[in-house]
Amino acid sequence: MKERLTSRDLQARETRERLMRTAMDLIAGEGYRTVTVSRICRECGVSVGTFYQYFTSKKDIIALLTREHNEYLSHACEADFSLSAGEIYLRYVDKYMHRIADSGLSLSKSLMLGLLESEVSDDEAGLQLQRDFFARLIAYGKETGEFPQQVEWEDFFEQFLITINGILTNWLVSQGAIDVIRYGKHHAGQLLRLLKNKD
Repeated sequence: MKERLTSRDLQARETRERLMRTAMDLIAGEGYRTVTVSRICRECGVSVGTFYQYFTSKKDIIALLTREHNEYLSHACEADFSLSAGEIYLRYVDKYMHRIADSGLSLSKSLMLGLLESEVSDDEAGLQLQRDFFARLIAYGKETGEFPQQVEWEDFFEQFLITINGILTNWLVSQGAIDVIRYGKHHAGQLLRLLKNKD
């Protein structure tokens, strides 16, 4: 049975969320390096000490949001091995693109800027979860004969990251004029065709 949250717990959660939202909005508008912890706190109407009750630095916010994204994908896309490897990959791409669309332009831009400027490590961002998924996916595809044996999961994963970053950049530059779900599924789906046709 779930533990009931007290009003103090709810207030703490709301304060933490407000700090994160404010930080992301400021970073989207002004850049990661320009925005200070003091500024975030001033905008939220809380003390700097309150910020440090929840985070050790503003970099923590970027790392936390990126990790949450990767954890969501990892749990939401637990491979259903009754499907083909290609279908599992396309489901992953679908969930990934919906997650980006649901996050919206502002948060996506903030995260991208924050990741570029804050030097969040792969471990902090939870990128290992994505690596693990792709390693399992490619192994499964090879095992079933769907993917060529010479395919290395690391190479495919790198191509996936390059493609996703390009999709996200084009979406942000277009100010949302691109249907990111359709556009992303199309271009990330192309990788699957290249993978299957690899000699």
